[in-house]
Amino acid sequence: MKKMILSLTLIFLFCGIDHGYAFNERDPIKKLLMDYINKMNALTQGTQKEDVLGLYDEKYRGNTVYVNLSGALVRKNYEKEDIASQLDDIINDNNYRFKLIIEKVVFQNQKERAGTISAVINFESYIDKKIAEKGTILMDVVGIRVKGGWKIVQNNMVRVSEAKDIGECVCYVYEKGTTKFVTEIYFPSGLEYSQNLGAFQVTTKNNKRIIKSDNNEFYWNRETGKLTLKGEQIGEANESKKALEFVLKDLYKESCVNIVFN
Repeated sequence: MKKMILSLTLIFLFCGIDHGYAFNERDPIKKLLMDYINKMNALTQGTQKEDVLGLYDEKYRGNTVYVNLSGALVRKNYEKEDIASQLDDIINDNNYRFKLIIEKVVFQNQKERAGTISAVINFESYIDKKIAEKGTILMDVVGIRVKGGWKIVQNNMVRVSEAKDIGECVCYVYEKGTTKFVTEIYFPSGLEYSQNLGAFQVTTKNNKRIIKSDNNEFYWNRETGKLTLKGEQIGEANESKKALEFVLKDLYKESCVNIVFN
């Protein structure tokens, strides 16, 4: 999830701008933004990481405030080194996709040596072709004229999550010895997080050790520690609680990129 959040932070600048927002030689701040968009759109189709990094000033600073579904705030600060790392994440993650559409430009100011542009952007992100998140961004970009052209020197962003179908989940595990467990898991579900309670038991069936919950039975090999469901291995563990974590990750794989266990 961390990677997912970092990648989104970077790409909000770059995609989905409506080409109806034209620019000319007297609008270098718009041209700078469009150069970013075009290079990021082609990042995995020929554009190199260095082509994108070349659009940042060496003194670049950025900050993002992320407002999640519950209203909690996450604040991040960035420098050019962080952008390089985020670009690597995007290039190396074949399952992550994004789509951004500009709703409107709310402010633009162009001076001889600096320019500022503010825009409202709607975004969607996908993991394994499933909608991961929808929301809105208020983005402020500052560009400066330096030797060799215009560079982005500052980017301030507020990102508000409005719907989420897959993402990071939180699970509380309550133990009753080493064979019985009650779980309380929170997972993204559209406009809010949903909650599920579950009961799990480590028991024996046909001389085989299993972890049972409702209609699900996970076989847990006594000798190897391998966990399987319908013949497919989902993990390997030597203790009950760790085995349960693999079970929960499998049960909630459609909603959870990662589960934080408490």
